[in-house]
Amino acid sequence: MRWLRVLYVSNGLAVGSLYGFIPVLLASKGFDPALVGVATSLGSASYTMALPMWGHVSDAITGPRRALQLACIPAAIFALGLAAPLPVLAVILCQVMLSIGSGPGMALTDAMVVPELEDASREYSRLRLLTSSGAASSAALCGALYSVTGYTAAPFVYLFVMAATFTAAHFVTVGRAPVRHEPIAVAPASLTDSEATALPRRPRGGSIGEVFRIRPRMYGILVSVVLIFIGVMAAGTYVTLRITDLGGGPFGVGLSNALGWSAEVPGMILAGWLIARFGARPVLAISSTGFAACIGSWVILADLVSISITRFVSGVFFAGVFVSFVLTISAILPPRLQSTGQTLLQAACFGFAAIVANLIGGLMYQQWGPVGVFGGGAACAAIGGLVGLAVLPSEVEPEETSAAPAAPSVA
Repeated sequence: MRWLRVLYVSNGLAVGSLYGFIPVLLASKGFDPALVGVATSLGSASYTMALPMWGHVSDAITGPRRALQLACIPAAIFALGLAAPLPVLAVILCQVMLSIGSGPGMALTDAMVVPELEDASREYSRLRLLTSSGAASSAALCGALYSVTGYTAAPFVYLFVMAATFTAAHFVTVGRAPVRHEPIAVAPASLTDSEATALPRRPRGGSIGEVFRIRPRMYGILVSVVLIFIGVMAAGTYVTLRITDLGGGPFGVGLSNALGWSAEVPGMILAGWLIARFGARPVLAISSTGFAACIGSWVILADLVSISITRFVSGVFFAGVFVSFVLTISAILPPRLQSTGQTLLQAACFGFAAIVANLIGGLMYQQWGPVGVFGGGAACAAIGGLVGLAVLPSEVEPEETSAAPAAPSVA
């Protein structure tokens, strides 16, 4: 359990030391808001395509621990490219490769842990808040550091964080062995028809196709995820540029990120308690509405103090959204598909949604400023909450329970 906690903390340190500073790091290299949007959206596109692949590798080949360790290597190498004096296209390529390697960290950690928790709605929140604590503390400290060194120090800090993640994953003992499906192209002639039918076959579409076949509600859940996280990703990317425009330097950006992520700590605890008591659907609906109101307020707020206060409140609501989705995926999928389910979730959260938010948001921010990017993001988050209210299960259905006896229920 000690190394598991280290793994959750190191995931947070990665977010706080580098991810939260990427938009302003790119801006410091001469990228305008539209080009920042292009670079981050290309990274998000690669993340979206790679994350389900990592989930399949984890479930079918290596197991989540080894898959996570493999991902750390390209993440660390290509992060260093962001500190080098490279041409624009090379910097964008480094951003793309960084996204491919860094993508599966949180999803594979969740896939290792959540199915093995006896009371997931409470225990998961206590573990996940370690990530938020690590992100908040590293954002504040790194903001102060980068005020002195500049943003190019961020990839070197991130290199040490990836080494810690690799080491912690090596010592974590939880997690399942991969489930292997043996292909049978043609049944032997000596077998009867009934015996041939009973032989195991490779599922069409791999573990990803199997998820959608046994849980069709995943389509609706992912629509809700994408809509809400268009708002989340627009907020995360462009609030840093907004703070810079208002006169906040690296320390201001780091402090704002720290406030948002530190709010996730009480938010995780509260979300776990509320989900255990009332279920995931109402918690998701309230949290998405509250988050939409917070980012919508940035259309009219124009001082760092007010934005920082609402950034803190938005962190509480974000925790409710995220925990609701993670526990829902854990409840409706069997243990053998947890890596695939969690990586699909996070590909939708931080991948596909980020493509839309960053690419369109960059153009909207440059053209219409905060009104376009934050107003549009707030509308998407509110609509996504309504979709989630319709598609999330009110309780684990009988066929879901029988298919996944080890998974916790979501009321």
